[in-house]
Amino acid sequence: MESGMRSKIETHPIRVIITTDNHEIEGFMHIKPGGYQSRISDLLNVQNLKYIPITHATIQNLAQVHKAPRQVDTLILRLDTIKMVIPLSDEGPHHAEPGPGQ
Repeated sequence: MESGMRSKIETHPIRVIITTDNHEIEGFMHIKPGGYQSRISDLLNVQNLKYIPITHATIQNLAQVHKAPRQVDTLILRLDTIKMVIPLSDEGPHHAEPGPGQ
């Protein structure tokens, strides 16, 4: 391994909807499996954490709902902007299946 390179940290993706003052974001938060920080609430309550990555994100500007949402592979979200988090599924981006009627 090259000097300065870090090994990949194993995480478990959780599909969520996140609401901020100006945006609704659907994507995947990543938690550590088992033990400390194994729940979304654990991640949101880490004292010195200011930002979290959200992957496979769809971002809707709430002031411009008539415009198509923007899609990005990864966004970095400042924790103090989050108003609400709704977990939708425990499945990762390649394992999510549509619900009934979809």
